[in-house]
Amino acid sequence: MDQILDPPASHLTDERRQHAEFALATLVEHGDLDGLVGLARLVGSAQDATSDDTVGRFAAIAGEGLDLLDKVNRSGIARALPAISALVEHGDLDRIVGLARLIGSAQDATGDETVARFAAIAGEGLDLLDKVNRSGLSRALPAISALVDHGDLDRIVGLARLVGSAQDAMSDEMVSRMAAFAGDALCIADRLVRNRVVDRMMALLNDESMMSMLDNIGPAIESAVQKSQTEPAPSGGLSGLWSMMKKPETQKTLQFMLNIGTALRQPSHPRS
Repeated sequence: MDQILDPPASHLTDERRQHAEFALATLVEHGDLDGLVGLARLVGSAQDATSDDTVGRFAAIAGEGLDLLDKVNRSGIARALPAISALVEHGDLDRIVGLARLIGSAQDATGDETVARFAAIAGEGLDLLDKVNRSGLSRALPAISALVDHGDLDRIVGLARLVGSAQDAMSDEMVSRMAAFAGDALCIADRLVRNRVVDRMMALLNDESMMSMLDNIGPAIESAVQKSQTEPAPSGGLSGLWSMMKKPETQKTLQFMLNIGTALRQPSHPRS
């Protein structure tokens, strides 16, 4: 050992030799010399086991690593590390990975036909949206919302169904009869308007005395029916007729009917 460690005297002074011997003694004392020997043997074994191919692969890996490190430094990914750390800390990175896997699975399961159908649906949706925007339907949305809130839209739908059912139930003969009836009704209405019958009826309805008379007709008929049901049946014969004719109420009623007949026989004059 002394022969190995002792260099020529011309290259090593006494002070340096003492310092080297002290360092060697320290390594031996702490057991570091054995570690250095083991490390040297490990390095020697690795050198013996490493072929030219392995060295080339290690050199290529080292070059690729340095190239990747250079690209990372140039791309400024170091500024994104805090955000990535936050994603990892809160578990968002796992969710992003799961979402990426879901999207990848969807892409793998999507065929050309499905993509074409999706494209067609998207095109039709955009076309419909364009038509809605051009038609100004957005201005009708408040009114439609009010109809929905008050339940009027359901009533309109029910009315449309009723009309549709009526249309389905109508035959050609029924439609022709209803058209003829509507034509006759329009003819009657035209005649009433031309002959001023409607004006006369309106004038009679505006007359207070006529309205009072019409109001009294219903109660009078009801009272007569009730009185006829409670009174005894007439005895019949000339004596019964004579006794009824002697009553002042009967004579007054006959006088009223005669006055009506006289008024009906007189020529009618149109009201102004």
